Amino acid sequence: MIEYYKGTYGFNLLYRVHGSAVYKALIPGLVSVMIFMIIRQVYRDKVVEENLDHPYAVGVLVSSVSFLIVFRANHGYQRYWEACGAVHQMMSKWMDTTVQTAAFHMQCDHYNKIKPPTFYNHPEFLGMKLSRDRERKSNAKSIIRTNDDTLGDAVPETPILTPMTTASTPSMSFHDTSSKNRHRRMNSRLMGEAKMDGGWGLLFESGTWKSPKDSWAGGITPSLFLQELAHLSSLLVAVAFCTLRNDVEGSESPLDIYASGPSWPEADPDKMAAKDQHKFSSRYKIIKNLRYWLGMDRTPQARTQYNAARPMPVLGGVSDGEIRMLQAAKGPSAKTTLAWMWLNEFIIREQISGSCGKVGPPIISRLFQYLSDGMIFYNHARKIMYIPFPFPHAQISAVFILIVIVAVPFMMEQFAASAAIGSLLTFATVVCLAGLHEVSRELENPFRNVPNDIPLCTLLAMYNESLITMCSGYHPDFYWHEENYEGGAVPKTTTPKEVATTTKEVTATTKEVPKGKDVSELEAMVVAQSGEIQKLRELIEATLRTGNGGGMSSDWNAVAPEKVPTKEVIVAKAPENVPTEEVIVAKAPESTIRTDEPMVEKAPEKEIS
Repeated sequence: MIEYYKGTYGFNLLYRVHGSAVYKALIPGLVSVMIFMIIRQVYRDKVVEENLDHPYAVGVLVSSVSFLIVFRANHGYQRYWEACGAVHQMMSKWMDTTVQTAAFHMQCDHYNKIKPPTFYNHPEFLGMKLSRDRERKSNAKSIIRTNDDTLGDAVPETPILTPMTTASTPSMSFHDTSSKNRHRRMNSRLMGEAKMDGGWGLLFESGTWKSPKDSWAGGITPSLFLQELAHLSSLLVAVAFCTLRNDVEGSESPLDIYASGPSWPEADPDKMAAKDQHKFSSRYKIIKNLRYWLGMDRTPQARTQYNAARPMPVLGGVSDGEIRMLQAAKGPSAKTTLAWMWLNEFIIREQISGSCGKVGPPIISRLFQYLSDGMIFYNHARKIMYIPFPFPHAQISAVFILIVIVAVPFMMEQFAASAAIGSLLTFATVVCLAGLHEVSRELENPFRNVPNDIPLCTLLAMYNESLITMCSGYHPDFYWHEENYEGGAVPKTTTPKEVATTTKEVTATTKEVPKGKDVSELEAMVVAQSGEIQKLRELIEATLRTGNGGGMSSDWNAVAPEKVPTKEVIVAKAPENVPTEEVIVAKAPESTIRTDEPMVEKAPEKEIS
């Protein structure tokens, strides 16, 4: 893709030759001028005046050809933007799948040690006027740059936000920021120290996480699950891009390890390093431009050399086994499907094992829906790459461009009395029509036509950086300290089991009743009744053992009394002067009954005085 900026009246665009449709159309324009001069100087009296009385006939021809060329250019433009949209939608869907899988994985039990506190476990916060306003220090600079979202010429890094003049000032608040309420608001702000490692350091006793420098940013290597997930996602996009830009069967589409650097890979091949350009183009610009004008740089051999000089970077590299299996798959679609299946299989296998936490299956199913959507958009892009512009239309457009080169001089010879003006008009008309035809040819296949191709290497590098950022852990400000906030102390963290108890205590309105003399007498009465019940139980057991030699007793017609359930209680009514809210409940003591004794009918209960 050719990078450019909008200069004064676009004059800066005139200096670019490689990839220009204007300079490519100069040759047909010059040929047409030569024909015009021959007609004017040699055959004017014999050919033009006798056989062409009026230029209207040639005008009709030129108008028809213009309609034909504009129609093709319009469809070429549509194919170009459809390819751009399909590539970005494909990347978006597969990135959605990857990021959401990583978010689900961070909720599994393996990360309980480093998970930030949750507001659900602190219902006591509901009754407090707490704030979560962020702050920025006076020496803080913005990390946002004006050229982050563009691939044009580099612009000096400029902070979007002006440094603060005060020691610490909130950048935005949900509360009243007036001076009269500022003190009250700042005294109720829930605060905590930011963890710039995303909490990963909490997994280690030292509190830090160091690893050898590799493809992961910041010298931090995430968990193995996130590494594998990011690698398979990066590999899938890399294989898809390789199959889109190179459809030469038997040629290799190189894959390389991605190394995070200070700048993106160059989108414009002319801005690459000289040693890399020499791998697929000449050292001399004039030869390179001539090869472009003559179409010699679009051969399969030239395209393969260009792809070899710009390998697709994969996060985590590519193994020999992956290369062999991808090479064994026949055809570009099969290679992409293989990498797509690897990512599908990994996600479902880990989800069945519990790596995605307690997320429900209906939510997990959306991940595979996104993967499927991404494959749909890949096939849209594949359609544009594999199926060319219809041959009949392309052929008739090329034929009539050649006819226009000869016909326009006849028309201009009738309109222009001056040879100079006639030559100029002939040149401009032919260059316009031929240039528009070259534009349509350049845009018809945006994956092959270098340098007017889609910058797949640059887009893949941006995709890889997003995967690296995905592995950065939890939000740095999520680690607030519940035991310390500006304005007071907050109770310690409660578990989910204690939340219900805490809520009941907060909402309870009944006050505790102090014990008095009447209450003590009531407790003594309950204890005495419990003792009488125990004596009665022992008497019944003795009667069953001695009556009829251990058999059925004449006084009992049923089985032996069952063990008195512990839920049977004796409730004594409190005296009148005791508040009705307090009730003393005494459980009947359990007895030890042998299970091997014969069971008789339960005796009728006797009234207890």
